[in-house]
Amino acid sequence: MRLLRLLAMLAVVLVLALAVTGLGWAGEKRYDGVTLRVMLPDGWTEAKPVSDLLTEAGKMLGTDVRVSWYSMDELHDKALIDFTAGNKTWDILAVQSYNRAEWADMGLIVPMGTYIAKHPELVDKAKLALDDYYDISIKNYTHKGVWLGPPLYVTGVALFYRTDLFNHPEEKTNFKAKYGYDLKEPATYKEFRDIAEFFTRKAGQKLAGQVLTSDFYGTSHSDKPVGFLWSDFVNYLMAFGAHDVYDPKTMRPTLNSPQAVAAGNFMVSLVPFMPPGHLNFTSGESTAVFASGNVAMIIEYFLRCADMVLNPAKSKVADKVAFTVLPSAEGVKGREHAAHHGGNFVGLYSLSANMEAAYKTIELAFSPEVMRKVYLAKYVPYGWIPPRPSILHDPEVQRRVPWMKEALAKLMDRKDIYYFEQAPLPEYFRAMDAAATALHKAMSTRTTVNKGFDEAQKEAEALFKKAGYIK
Repeated sequence: MRLLRLLAMLAVVLVLALAVTGLGWAGEKRYDGVTLRVMLPDGWTEAKPVSDLLTEAGKMLGTDVRVSWYSMDELHDKALIDFTAGNKTWDILAVQSYNRAEWADMGLIVPMGTYIAKHPELVDKAKLALDDYYDISIKNYTHKGVWLGPPLYVTGVALFYRTDLFNHPEEKTNFKAKYGYDLKEPATYKEFRDIAEFFTRKAGQKLAGQVLTSDFYGTSHSDKPVGFLWSDFVNYLMAFGAHDVYDPKTMRPTLNSPQAVAAGNFMVSLVPFMPPGHLNFTSGESTAVFASGNVAMIIEYFLRCADMVLNPAKSKVADKVAFTVLPSAEGVKGREHAAHHGGNFVGLYSLSANMEAAYKTIELAFSPEVMRKVYLAKYVPYGWIPPRPSILHDPEVQRRVPWMKEALAKLMDRKDIYYFEQAPLPEYFRAMDAAATALHKAMSTRTTVNKGFDEAQKEAEALFKKAGYIK
């Protein structure tokens, strides 16, 4: 009898254990069968890692993550059209930094901070880990005091240059003879332009002692309008002391301010030193020209260059490049090494029929554990730079990514870099579009910077008047 009772008790314990295990599994898979539809841009280096993060989290939660890929401009237009039409197809989407205020204010996205405040019972603080982001990542994506969503990467824009050219004795001698100072990584934009001019050569001329078989260029930019062009130009705009589209104190557009015009004229002055076709380059195409060995230096997002320039599988100059902070404009105080930090983010589509599942999938996808797992498994050492300090300072990561310590020291830990994010205003994109279109026309000699920016200023003023910012 005692044996029978013992067996019966063991059976009860086993049943309870199985029940608990079953409940735990059901809790983990509580979203089993939910399909989440995601919009991502196929031109972003960080987009494929984000897709993998969401997919990995989906496997753990039971959600079926399905990604649709669009170009950057297509995603912008598609999101606006579908939201306006009341289309509930989407659940999660990538948000370009210059759209963040517009999309938050119009209700296209639900800020993560808003959702968290309304549903605190759903939040796993250890997975959300808001204290494991750089301050600038949280600041960049906080609008009207509310956090919008997790950033996709860090390190911002940097300067990459060819060390074999900069250190070549004959080139150094010739440069000093022409410009009166030593050839080195440029500290100012005047020096940057001098170097771009100096290294622009025709086929048949010599470069570093070798006769060129094709033309060579001092620099390159992604000048395809409007987003690619603006993402490059905004670094000059801020370095030269201009406001980013408007003066936040007066709310008046400043697209034709002396500082903005000076920045525009500077960018136009670089045109002779850039490869043909630059007016239609995306950032990937511009970086590829540098990686192929046809350009002396480039200003570009560090993330993209890490993937395409430092990676010997994609780059002919991987062992011949160095990176540093951006130059500064002479005479402009407080804007030293001005650089767009970027990061973009993923947001909750406001018309989603699966909001809870979408939130929990994002929360888990961007958790330190999942992010580290995906990064180490697929994107070390070149393919991505996660936004979490705990991952970037991880001993295993630093062992497998030889340039990580240098990148953190030069680009993240310095206190003298003026990192900025594009201005948080719903009308920003349309004002930016007017200015970038004008600049593109000036770079292709269809207008002048002064005339083009005057016209853009009028468009922006009309836009700001309609919004009620100015009279």
